[in-house]
Order: sequence, then C-alpha cells, then structure tokens
Amino acid sequence: MDALKAIELRKSVRTYLPRPVEASILTQLVRAGNSAPRVGIIHTSVIENPEILREINEEAIIQYKNSGDKLLMGRAAQEGYQPLYGAPAFFLFSAPPATPLKEASAACAATCVAIAATALGLGSCYIHSALLGIKGNDRLMEKIGIPFGLIPICGVVVGYSAEDPLPPNRSLEDNVNYCR
Repeated sequence: MDALKAIELRKSVRTYLPRPVEASILTQLVRAGNSAPRVGIIHTSVIENPEILREINEEAIIQYKNSGDKLLMGRAAQEGYQPLYGAPAFFLFSAPPATPLKEASAACAATCVAIAATALGLGSCYIHSALLGIKGNDRLMEKIGIPFGLIPICGVVVGYSAEDPLPPNRSLEDNVNYCR
C-alpha cells in the first residue's frame, strides 16, 4: 500500500484479535517510528509481554479512578474496560524531560508507526491517557525498560483489528482553508 492510501485508511482501532504481531512486522514499525522527524532523543519501548500490558492497564485504571476527571472515571467504571484496548503490542515513546518539542517529536514517531501499521494490514490507536499508569511509577518504568531519566510521552497500540474494515469517514470540506 502506498503512503497516501495508508494515511487515508488509517483509523483508530479499539478492538483487537488475540493474535501476536510478527517480529518482522514489529521491526518494520520500529523503523517507521525511528524515521520520524524529531528534536533530541526519543526512545521507543515495544511492549508485547502480556503481564506488563495487563499491569499497565491495571495501573492506568487505578489512576483513572483517582483522577477527578469525569471522562476517565467513567471509563474506569466500565466493566472490562482496558486502556490499551487488548492490543498485543504497545509502542511507548519516552524522552528526557528537558528535551524541547519532545511531545511533537514523540507524536511524529507515533504517527509514523500508526500509518505504517495501516500499510502492513494492522490496526492501531494513539495512546495518551493510559500513560497515567506508567508516569511516576518507577517500578513499572524499570520493568518496561525505559532508560533512567526519560519520561513517557505517548504511545500507539497495534495489532490485528477485530473491527469492521470500513475506511474512516472524513471530510476535507469543513476543516480546511487555502490562502492563495
């Protein structure tokens, strides 16, 4: 699939098949993320370990319940809700706290992974709020392998989609203007 078609077809997937993503595909996704424009250091952790994924979900739910945020508290109250949506792989992007534009750099890497996942026949979803279960949790950050001194910025879950493969319905007429 060419890049423009992958961009057009990319959508957020929140239901995944219980099928692991092949190592060769994960390697291609790592390359895509590392090809993103960036300022400074962006570290990628590829988490496939089901126990660690479960722990991230559990820690995020605890933080959601105590957040005071109605949306997050509502999600945490839903029976069976998983912040990582049951995906078999989670790409977590981290950076030193003082890195300028770290959020933009990590978001670019996440976008490249999401587009590459679409091109390779996978579903993906940008992840931010689930990081509440990781940030400040030194034990979990060490288990994940985040280098000391780096902080989680954002992530992308990937896997084989269990959702309808219909393309997203996006309009370009109501959110673009041209100055010519």
